[in-house]
Amino acid sequence: MDLPERLRSTRLDALLAVAFTVLGLVQLAVLPFAPAAAGTLYVVGSTAPLAWRRTFPVEAALVSSVFWLVPLEGYPVLGFVVVVLQFYALGNRGEPGRAVTATTVLAAVLSVVGTLLGPEPAVAAVGGAIVVVAPVVAGRLVRHQQRQNAALVALTRELADERRRSEQAAVEAERVRIARELHDVVGHELTLVAIQAEAAASALRVAPDRAGASVEAIRSTAHRTLTEIRSVLGVLAPEGDGASPSEESLTELADRARAAGIANELRVTGRPAHEQSPAALAVARIVRECLTNAGRHAPGRPVEVRVDWTDGRVDVRAVNPVDVRRPTLPGRGLTGMRHRAELLGGTFTAERVDGCFDVRVSIPA
Repeated sequence: MDLPERLRSTRLDALLAVAFTVLGLVQLAVLPFAPAAAGTLYVVGSTAPLAWRRTFPVEAALVSSVFWLVPLEGYPVLGFVVVVLQFYALGNRGEPGRAVTATTVLAAVLSVVGTLLGPEPAVAAVGGAIVVVAPVVAGRLVRHQQRQNAALVALTRELADERRRSEQAAVEAERVRIARELHDVVGHELTLVAIQAEAAASALRVAPDRAGASVEAIRSTAHRTLTEIRSVLGVLAPEGDGASPSEESLTELADRARAAGIANELRVTGRPAHEQSPAALAVARIVRECLTNAGRHAPGRPVEVRVDWTDGRVDVRAVNPVDVRRPTLPGRGLTGMRHRAELLGGTFTAERVDGCFDVRVSIPA
């Protein structure tokens, strides 16, 4: 219980204690149930601890029950209500459990003894014990239910937080996916455009009549880029939008790269069981990225690409010479290839070997 709640509980219980004390003293004056001194001591001693019944339940119950030994000739009309309120708070708020049990047993004994000392018949002692034990049990049961409810509320909050984190993770994953797809498409096509633009610029200086072919290649590549971007957006669209990925064959991919100035040799053995399978699409993206990286980071150097389809597996290897003076830095392209391979349960390695950059990918098909 925090301090503001403790103060609020104490204030309310203090008002309750004052009210019952006043009512008990009024009854003592109108319908005396004990001598004035003994009756006043009993009323004040047994009802005043109500002011601390929720903030100090064990101590309040102990103090209250001690005054039950004051001999009486009758009993306050609201005495049972005071006992119920006091010991319900003990069961509901009392800590630790051993202290609650000990206090309940002691109070029950004092209630029985006080009843036997009074004018009531001996059988009334049973009721004296019940009026103490029953509120404690009720308070304990309500306490258990409250804790279960609090646990359910906390669990609901945790589930809501977890759902929120999952949604955020899904959004971040989708952003990464969009970035990877756009990098694969735009990066490859713009690399071809840049190579053709350099060829056109050179041709314009020395042989303007040859620049037309490069410009035409730039035009066709730009149109193809738009088509590829629409394809990517179709892949990223929700299911049911009618869009589907459009992948060109590996041969067409190699031919276009070769026409754009990226020297390459492609060898393919076997073929996938389904042309639009996840493995086939991943291989197309990986080969495209290998050609793009070779044209961008090792211009003018030939790249050898080999794709081997076997039963249940496809292996891709791309090797091209590199400038040993230039460091190899991991970029989005290599990360994308690794992600595609590992997402399908495959492996990916990219390293320098004997002056060549060697990319190896193996994917279950």
